[in-house]
Amino acid sequence: MARSLFVILLLFLFTDSFSQESFLVKGVIFHDENKQRVENVTIKNLNSTETVMADVWGTFSIQAAIGDTLLFQKERFRDIAKVITAKQNLVLYLKPSLILDEVVVQGKSRGAEQKEILQGYRGKGVYFNGNPPLLFSLFHPLTAIHELLSKDANDAKRFVGYISRENAQSAVDQKFNKALIARHIPIDEKDIVEFMYYYRPKPEQITNWNDYDVIKYIKDAYQKYLKEYKN
Repeated sequence: MARSLFVILLLFLFTDSFSQESFLVKGVIFHDENKQRVENVTIKNLNSTETVMADVWGTFSIQAAIGDTLLFQKERFRDIAKVITAKQNLVLYLKPSLILDEVVVQGKSRGAEQKEILQGYRGKGVYFNGNPPLLFSLFHPLTAIHELLSKDANDAKRFVGYISRENAQSAVDQKFNKALIARHIPIDEKDIVEFMYYYRPKPEQITNWNDYDVIKYIKDAYQKYLKEYKN
């Protein structure tokens, strides 16, 4: 009889371990040093083997259960293993790998790197990022055709579009970030990523914001968050 009870208990524990409720874990990933968002980070649930990738703004979502381990990996950054201990969203900071031959590259500012790449396109004869002005086209038709139709010109145009979006989102990060939000509203640590996800302002909204405007937006958005998601 005792043996039968022991077997039943083992079966119960075994079944319970495989019936953990799965839920969606959301999060955002930042560079540990410059606090910029880190894109294209691979996130793998080591228990379920599900793998996703963070988007261009460093945000991600993945299914997990209590006790699962999430592994965060990106080239030139140290791996992070995060054990899920509660239903909460995540904010992670990736530390760059200590590789000596990358010191010079890492020492450059984002603006300097962007300028260097654009200068590379100038060296290929792309002076207006694929959009030559009409007057230039009239006096330099062959160069204008190269600007409009070449692969280098198309690449330059895409790159300019990318850095324009990236710089706009970086400007938002400077005025809407975890430290600033936590300083001005009494929000729980487990809720801050969700709040930032739902109420992140658009780049065009923050263009003319001063410090007062930023704080007012955060406080107003928090009241909306409480009514829409916490009631």
